[in-house]
Amino acid sequence: MPASASPRVSYVVTLYNKAAYLPQVWAGLVGQRGGFAAQYVFVDDGSTDDTVEVLQHLTAGTPDVVVLQQENAGPAVALNAGLAAATGEFVKLVDGDDVLLPWCTEWMLSALQQTGAHAACALPADQPGYVVGAPIAPAEPPWPTPERVDLLPLSLKRAQTMPSLWLARREALRAVGGCDAGVFIQDYSLELRLGALGKVALLRAPVAALAEQAPGRLSDNQAQTLHDMNRAALRFIAARPALAPGLRRLAVQRALGRAYLWAIRRGGWWLAPRLLALRALHALRLLPAGWAGQRVLCAPFATRHPVRVPRGHGPG
Repeated sequence: MPASASPRVSYVVTLYNKAAYLPQVWAGLVGQRGGFAAQYVFVDDGSTDDTVEVLQHLTAGTPDVVVLQQENAGPAVALNAGLAAATGEFVKLVDGDDVLLPWCTEWMLSALQQTGAHAACALPADQPGYVVGAPIAPAEPPWPTPERVDLLPLSLKRAQTMPSLWLARREALRAVGGCDAGVFIQDYSLELRLGALGKVALLRAPVAALAEQAPGRLSDNQAQTLHDMNRAALRFIAARPALAPGLRRLAVQRALGRAYLWAIRRGGWWLAPRLLALRALHALRLLPAGWAGQRVLCAPFATRHPVRVPRGHGPG
């Protein structure tokens, strides 16, 4: 991005029953500093509270606001709908209960300029928490120096970040097809897809305040979260036969471990012997080349807990 450019940033915000958070979320969006034009794209995923009404009140009179409404289909479908409506050269993703700190966009755009990367991200451990209705005023740290990192090997071990901590070039998001619409939760599949494009700019700094309590959020449903991590990782490698064998093995190893530990501790114990056998075969490199095992490696999480799969996509 040339220093003289005046970029356009599309903020894509997914919402489901977030009325209580919206005043602070909106304040964070309009409080972003830097010389860029802004578009605000909100996607309401079938909220049952007054999210849409609150949003319309807050954004009244603001130019370049798009509000999309859909039947409840999950955050992956909602995010992809928002990406399709984004017109900026850059897209800042935002979960509906996270508040961007004033310097967030400016720092992330600068990180892309310095590194030439297709995307920039930060890490959850560096982000402050906030309580709804309480002031959010963390001290601004020194301007961080971005690192160029190969995120994919780290991501295949475990999820590294979350949507509110990403800013990406729109062309990159479209190149990867957004997030996997066959996985209910959007976070992990998008991280894997962006990581597969090449090195990203990592900022080890606070860029967003994360809600300390958000009743009903999907991250509190551990069965859904782990199910979707396995589903996303296995669909990711199945769609990429040319992926390095070491990365494929890493993804399967981690998925096997998650499934087996859940089966013996939380539900689906009758699957544990089969999973243990598969772990042994994997360790001995006796599983067929290209084996992904999506159905069996997702099954334990759904034995005793509600797990959703997007409509039109099979179980597993």
